[in-house]
Amino acid sequence: MAPSPPAYAPGALASLRNRRIQLLGLLSLSSGMPLGFVFSTLQIFLRGAGVDLRTIGALSAVSLPWSFKFLWSPLVDRYALLRPGRRRSWVLIAQLGLALAFGALAAYAWRSLFRDAQGKLVLVAGAAGVIGLLALVIAFCSATQDIALDAYAVEVLHPAEQGPASGLRVMYYRLGMLVAGALAVFASQWLAWPVVFAAIGVLFIGSMALTLAAEEPERPTVAPRTLGSAVIEPFVTYFGKPQAATVALFLVFYKFGDNLGGTMVNPFLKDMCFSNAEIGLAVKVIGTAATIAGSGLGAALMTRMGLGRALWIFGFLQAGANLLYSVAALARGGALDVALCSAADPIALAPRLWTYVGIAGEQGAQGMGTAAMLALILRVCDKRYSATQYALLSSLFGLGRTLAGVPSGWLAHRLGYPTFFVLAVLAAIPGLALLQMIAPFGKKDVLVQAGTEAAGT
Repeated sequence: MAPSPPAYAPGALASLRNRRIQLLGLLSLSSGMPLGFVFSTLQIFLRGAGVDLRTIGALSAVSLPWSFKFLWSPLVDRYALLRPGRRRSWVLIAQLGLALAFGALAAYAWRSLFRDAQGKLVLVAGAAGVIGLLALVIAFCSATQDIALDAYAVEVLHPAEQGPASGLRVMYYRLGMLVAGALAVFASQWLAWPVVFAAIGVLFIGSMALTLAAEEPERPTVAPRTLGSAVIEPFVTYFGKPQAATVALFLVFYKFGDNLGGTMVNPFLKDMCFSNAEIGLAVKVIGTAATIAGSGLGAALMTRMGLGRALWIFGFLQAGANLLYSVAALARGGALDVALCSAADPIALAPRLWTYVGIAGEQGAQGMGTAAMLALILRVCDKRYSATQYALLSSLFGLGRTLAGVPSGWLAHRLGYPTFFVLAVLAAIPGLALLQMIAPFGKKDVLVQAGTEAAGT
C-alpha cells in the first residue's frame, strides 16, 4: 500500500485557497508592475512627450539590472536587513525603494512637462535623462525584489504546492504587468501622467503591507557561511560542463531579432497614431492574451515534438512575426511620426487590423519562444545550485533584450519602420546558428548535459 501523502499536501484547488499561497501570488503583482512600466508605459510616455526614437532606444539600457541581478543575488542570499526575516526583509526594502522611486518620478514629471505651441505635452530639454535614471532605480529595486521573492517562494512552498502556486504567481505577474502597463496607459488618456506614476507608487505601499502579512517559512534555510559556497561553486559547476559557453551565448542571442523589433513596438504604435486609450485597452490586452496563449501552446507542443524541434519552430515564428509590423507600416503609408498625428487623419481599417494581427502574432510567438527558453534553462541547471544558476541563465536571457534594445531606436530612425522590422527578422540568424550547435536541425532533443541531479549522476 502506498504511503499516505503528508498532511500539508492538499489538492491543487485546495492549495490555492491556502492563505500563504494566496499572499505569495498577490506579491507577484509587485514583481510584474515594474516590468510593465519600463517596457511599455515608459516608452509610450516618452514618445508622446516628444522624445525621439534614438533616445528611447538608448534608454532601454535601464533594464540592465534585470540582466545582471545574479551579481548581487549572493548578498540577498547571505544577509538579512530587517526583522521580518531574511527573504521578506529584502522584499520590503525593495518595495519601499519602488514606492519612493515612483513618487520621485511623479514629482519630476510634474515639473518637467509643459505644452508647446500646438498644445501638446512635451518634456523640457534634458528631462529624458533624469527620467532614465529614475527608471534605472526602479529596475534595480525590482530585480532585487525578484531575487528575494523567488527565494522566499522556494522556502515557503511545500513540494505538492509548487505547481499550483507557480501558476498563480504567473497569473498575478501578468496582471501586474497589465496594471502598470495597459491600465496605466489607458488611464493617462484622462489623468495627468504624474498622477498615474504616483498611483503606481501607492500600489507598492500596499504591497509592503502584504509582505508584512506573509508567513515565514516553517523551516527557513540557513544562510551560506562563506562567499565561496554562495557564489563560486555554482559558476564553476556550470561552466565546467561541455557546451556551457555555447548555451550561454545562445540564451543571449536566440530572441535577439524578437527583442530588437519588440523594443520599438510601443513607439511604433504612437507613430501609427493610436491613442493611449486604444494602446492600453485594446492593443495591450490583445498582446497579453496572445502571450499567455502562446506560452500554454508552446508548453503543450514541446511535449509532443521535443525541445530541440520546438526551439527551431518557435525561433522561426518569433523572428518572422516581425514582418507583420512591416505590413502594417506599409498599409498605413506616409511618414510615421507621432508629431504628425491629428484627428483629421484617423487610422484606416487595413493598417489597424494589420497592427492587431501583428501584435497577436508577435506576442503569441514570443510566448512560445520564451516557454522553450525557460525549459532549456531548467534542463541545464544543476539542482544543487538551482537558485544561483537560474539567476545567471535567466539574466543572460534578459541581456539579449538589453543589447538589442539599445540600437533599436537609432536603427528605426535611420531605416524607417518597414525596413527596420525586416532587419529584426534577419537579426535572428546568429541565434539560430548557435541553436544548430546545441540542437542540430531535425533532432528531437537538445544535445546538452543536464544538471547533475537531473541526469542522475
